[in-house]
Amino acid sequence: MLVLVWFVVCAIFAFVQFILGDSGHSLELFAVMSAIALFLISRIKHKIK
Repeated sequence: MLVLVWFVVCAIFAFVQFILGDSGHSLELFAVMSAIALFLISRIKHKIK
């Protein structure tokens, strides 16, 4: 499970860095997208159990 979270966070970081580059909003977008992804992973994990 931790590997899945790590992979998703790295993919989101790469996507945000590619799209926004060194913009001041890239960290904010990364934080929001990571929070949403972790929430969805948590919901899926509880549905599988």
